[in-house]
Amino acid sequence: MNAQKMNTEEKHSDKQVDDFKLRLKNRYSVTGSSLLGEIKHETNMYQKDLTLSENFVVVGIDFKRATLREANNFKMYLEQIIQEEEKSIIVNLNKCDFIDSSFFGVLVGAVKRLKAMKKEFYLVYSDDHQLPIFSATGLDKVFTVFNTVEEAIK
Repeated sequence: MNAQKMNTEEKHSDKQVDDFKLRLKNRYSVTGSSLLGEIKHETNMYQKDLTLSENFVVVGIDFKRATLREANNFKMYLEQIIQEEEKSIIVNLNKCDFIDSSFFGVLVGAVKRLKAMKKEFYLVYSDDHQLPIFSATGLDKVFTVFNTVEEAIK
């Protein structure tokens, strides 16, 4: 009797987990890529370009809001690039309308890691693109910022 009760409880628990994953997948879908599962550089969330410069990896952010929800995955993605490529990094934020403090924390961590490796970390966003938290917090003094990727590469 106890084995039957445990089996029923396990099925119920598995169904709850499956239902939760489905709700999460449907709720947090970003440009066709779910936040469930492993994030790879081929996803639609980030675009890695090695062809623009032999000294830099250019990472494009392809979502409007860079928040806590995206920060951990992006941190893992940047760590992978830093380990594999051993190059300086340019992060293009021109498609972002909003960046929260947790995402900025990931960017600051990458700056520190690359400085220790004697590499550069540049951000790209155009002057007409407003990121109020960026200048309000003084982070514009932490990062070297350019209007375009082409300017950053020079």
